[in-house]
This record gives sequence, C-alpha cells and structure tokens, in this order.
Amino acid sequence: MTRTPAPGRRTTALAGMALTGPLLLTACGIAPTGVVESGAPARVAVASPARGPLAFFVGPDGRLVPSPQPRSATSGPLSAVLGLLRGPGRAELRAGLGTRLPAVEGPDVAAVSVVPVADDGLDVRLPFPVAGLDAVARGQLVCSATSTLGTDHEVFLHGTDTALDPERCHPEH
Repeated sequence: MTRTPAPGRRTTALAGMALTGPLLLTACGIAPTGVVESGAPARVAVASPARGPLAFFVGPDGRLVPSPQPRSATSGPLSAVLGLLRGPGRAELRAGLGTRLPAVEGPDVAAVSVVPVADDGLDVRLPFPVAGLDAVARGQLVCSATSTLGTDHEVFLHGTDTALDPERCHPEH
C-alpha cells in the first residue's frame, strides 16, 4: 500500500521548492570576477630558534633565501660561511636555490676565516677575488656570516685582490 501525502502538505512542499529555486540562483548577489593581481607573493622571515648557522643562497627570483646548516659541527659565523661556500646541497638544489659565489674546495677551505673586530664587526677572509662580486653575492657572504649574531654587525670582506668597505645584512635585496 502506497501512502499519498495529504493535499495541504504537498502544496506546502511544492511552494517551498518553487521559492527556493530562484533564491539559489541569485545566491548572495555578488557577481563573479576574474583573477585580481595583488602584487608579489608574501615573503617570510625565517627565524633560527637556536641561532644556528644559516647559509644564504639565491632563490629563483634572485633574492636571498636562508638555509639552516645542520651538518655544521659548530654554530658560529665561520660554520655559516663554510656552509655557504660548500654550495647548495640536494635539498637546496631541489628548491631551486643556487649561489653566485665561486666554489671553494680542498686546501682553499683552510684559507677561509671569520674573526670578530671591534664590538660589532666581522672580518671575513676569502681565498678568491671579491672586487667583482655583485651585491647579491656579497649579500650571501654578509648575511651568512652574521646569521648567528644578528644583522646589526658590519662585515669586512677580504679577498685575494682587495678588501671591501663594510656591509650589513639586508636579506631583502
């Protein structure tokens, strides 16, 4: 036996569906739009909780990107610079990171030094010429050297050709 709804209930249900249909089609009255450009992607500052060494590599957009250096035995400025001069590892390469610095290998590694000078300075000695380094390459060195200390330190870069004026880390460049 099939039951048929009472005539009043069926009328109410049909009236409800008739009113709901147009309401669903009008939604909330917001017209659809196309893609709206809103500028560059957000940048995130990566903090190093234990102030461990960070090597600053170059991202695909030419900006500096910090990369923790867990394979370092120490946590000072020298380990950050050595991590940078080793070049990007597999994970950094997969992320599209690179470097604008020459490779430092073998006996040249022993020629790298980072020595504190004055209250807020670091003297970084390198086994390659520094006069021709562009701002990004210099930034890689300066930001890596100060990654365990803070960006308020000045860095003096000394190469086989000259010594450069002191610089501070500006990772946004």
